[in-house]
Amino acid sequence: MTQFESTAKGRILRDLSGDLMDSNHATRRFFRCWLDGSYLGEDHYRANLEFIKGNNHDRKAMRSFIINEFCKYSAHDAQCSAGYAQSVIAKAFPIEALALLNDALIDEAIEFGADHVEAA
Repeated sequence: MTQFESTAKGRILRDLSGDLMDSNHATRRFFRCWLDGSYLGEDHYRANLEFIKGNNHDRKAMRSFIINEFCKYSAHDAQCSAGYAQSVIAKAFPIEALALLNDALIDEAIEFGADHVEAA
């Protein structure tokens, strides 16, 4: 681990490096694992799925959900608070880039919900 990665900010920035618009980016893949309960278990999976299925038509609600969950995911990995993770993420990208990332993550979450509709 480098000195840069020894801080929560460094770990978050490391995870955000590269092309986040690539759906195969490691952070995007691990965020999908966050949504599917691989980190926090079946209750988290079911809560995510329920929210997504109930709100997939509402972009504003989905945006709020995705920002919240992505910050909690980043905080979990970086071992910090979700508020701190959100601050680091917001300062690391221009607003336009964050909007594009949010849209991509929303689309993936909606697809995740559609793929798992039978599982719930």
